[in-house]
Amino acid sequence: MYPISEIFSSIQGEGSFLGCPATFIRFSGCNLNCPWCDTDFSFKKYMTVDEIVSFVEYQKVIITGGEPTLYDLEPLLVKLKELGKIVMLETNGTNPTDKIRHLIDWIVCSPKPEVNWEINERCLFDELKYVVDGQFNPKLHIKEDIKQKYKDKIWLQPESSRFYERAKQAFEMAMKEPYLRVGLQMHKIINVR
Repeated sequence: MYPISEIFSSIQGEGSFLGCPATFIRFSGCNLNCPWCDTDFSFKKYMTVDEIVSFVEYQKVIITGGEPTLYDLEPLLVKLKELGKIVMLETNGTNPTDKIRHLIDWIVCSPKPEVNWEINERCLFDELKYVVDGQFNPKLHIKEDIKQKYKDKIWLQPESSRFYERAKQAFEMAMKEPYLRVGLQMHKIINVR
């Protein structure tokens, strides 16, 4: 049984798969408490693997939260792969993903200020997303090896409560550091879930 906040279908509004239709499985609970978090990941109900997959409409499935790596995801991931799904995971990077990496097609790591943007050494991922929140500084918070390895796969996402101010900051950061990309939450811009 998994603690689920919601399951819904929409477009991926962020990152490399921007604009792709997908089913989102949002787990409840998070090990961080970012003051600007704009996601309702409160607990709604417990669901079995079979109940969860019965709501999956699209080939692309995004497992998100809260923080989904708080839970043993392997049974759900195995079932989704058996069904031929393209499985993506969104994580804050505080927990390992190495033992489930073979069951996931794409992992987005979004380090947060509560842990000084540090990433668990066993968290394997494909791209990064940093929230530009007034504290984030790429020169201080992105290590050199990360800059080199993930060049052009590091997104800056403006914190939404002060969107225009933060978008301008993200733009200025990317113009000074060309390995960065400015990302917007397209689902919010076109007013869909």
